[in-house]
Amino acid sequence: MSEVRIFKASLEDDDETDQIIIRGVLDQECLKYIKLDWYQREQGFSNNHTNKIVAAFISGNKIEDITVGMRGARMRTSKDGTYTLLDKCYCINGGQRLWSAACAIKERPDLKIRLGIKVYTNTNEQFENDLFCKMGTSQVKIGPSILLRNRRKNSRASAMLLAICKDPVFAMKDRIAWDQRKTRQDLMQGFTFARVVGALHCHKGGALRSSVPYDLLDGLDSLVERIGEEAVTGNIIRFFDGIDKCWTIRQLSGDRSEQRLHLTLPFLLTVGRLFSAYSEFWDGTARNDFYLPDKYLRRLKGLTLNDYIMPRAKVPRDAFYEILRKRLQLNPIFEQEAAE
Repeated sequence: MSEVRIFKASLEDDDETDQIIIRGVLDQECLKYIKLDWYQREQGFSNNHTNKIVAAFISGNKIEDITVGMRGARMRTSKDGTYTLLDKCYCINGGQRLWSAACAIKERPDLKIRLGIKVYTNTNEQFENDLFCKMGTSQVKIGPSILLRNRRKNSRASAMLLAICKDPVFAMKDRIAWDQRKTRQDLMQGFTFARVVGALHCHKGGALRSSVPYDLLDGLDSLVERIGEEAVTGNIIRFFDGIDKCWTIRQLSGDRSEQRLHLTLPFLLTVGRLFSAYSEFWDGTARNDFYLPDKYLRRLKGLTLNDYIMPRAKVPRDAFYEILRKRLQLNPIFEQEAAE
């Protein structure tokens, strides 16, 4: 049976949630019975960091406790302070420590490890996900892309952004990372993608220019509520199609030697903000539907980004905004307003 045993266990009041929790030492034979659910990181840990934790286990150094949720309340207790958890247990915080402990035992089968555990009972997926995002971890901070991804069941915008990444007509299909780190094929982090979407629609107001994950997501949710998922999805697809036509996205291999200045956050935020500001790129007075007319596409296509966008930016962002505006032959906003 996949029972999880906790030695020297006791009940405590939890400062995080005001619940009563179980705290003790995990029986190392039960490591394999603690599951990881979808909200956890999938590719988020470096080998170097894992090796350090393995070395700490082998050396007998103290390792931070893991946090676990049991989806139920069935358990057995014994007089020696052992608690046996009978319902399914999911790791909320400490997945890398669990993995490293298993690696340490595999390397040294006779090794006796001491790993503390803190258990919430009667949990569910939503509680665990919320606590995971709230706690982060002292080992590796949770990336903002994961925070946005993990709201997909409660946020229309989160679900929409994830769905777009699987759309065959999207230039960035399967090239956006929603985990802790990018893989070789990924061209952009999910949080970067969300910020670009916000910049493109920032004329709609709200928190669409925010760099705080949940504030940005609230702004995107409001945007979806106002103009609809279909409109937002179409705008995103047409925006990245324009970038693809000017500098290519679909032909990128993901090799680190490739120059991808057109996919850097400063460039895309600047372009998105410029497009958002001018009615020339939007259909109708409500400015809900984005389009990139051919004449602007031709003017943008000849721009050599090496002259403006570098790791150590040669041109300040506001100055680059003006360079783009003049390149596209757009009147300054204040002149337009005066004419009107």
